Amino acid sequence: MKDEQGFLGFHCPRWQELPDMDLYMDQVVTLLNSSLQLFTQPHQGKPITSTMINNYVKHGIVNAPIKKRYMKRHVAYLFVVCILKTVYSMEEISNLISVQVEKYPQDQAYDYFCAELECCLTCIFSHKKVRHIPSDDEGSAIVDLIRNTIQSIAYTAYVRETLQERLLKVNEHPVDDK
Repeated sequence: MKDEQGFLGFHCPRWQELPDMDLYMDQVVTLLNSSLQLFTQPHQGKPITSTMINNYVKHGIVNAPIKKRYMKRHVAYLFVVCILKTVYSMEEISNLISVQVEKYPQDQAYDYFCAELECCLTCIFSHKKVRHIPSDDEGSAIVDLIRNTIQSIAYTAYVRETLQERLLKVNEHPVDDK
């Protein structure tokens, strides 16, 4: 079981922390799985597989690798897709990513996503009011959409984690029917 401390301590690697060298599929899968295991339910298996990545490329959600190698921009997209897929459909994910990258450079959009996700997770798992990361476009519909999207992911993670903990407690201490 994942503990609340895991979500409180979650760190989404920023643009500058992503590998500068191009990666092969197995390296991308290993990197994503080690970083995102927290967002996966026990019955779901790994957060990402090579088959999933191939499907994301096939459906145009992620650009195709160049000579079978994935660049920093591919890895950033895949981080976002893996996190968004915990709540949203592939079509919604594609639309959400398009909205953000049309408005902001990819590195800025990705870093904001990471910072906002960490902020929302910390607030929600600490039972505090969510305080969003400041944006140059405060009050814009795009910023509100991005914030609400990320907040929904954090709330979903909280609900799933709380239910999982509750289920484990019930299984540890079953009610005696006598």
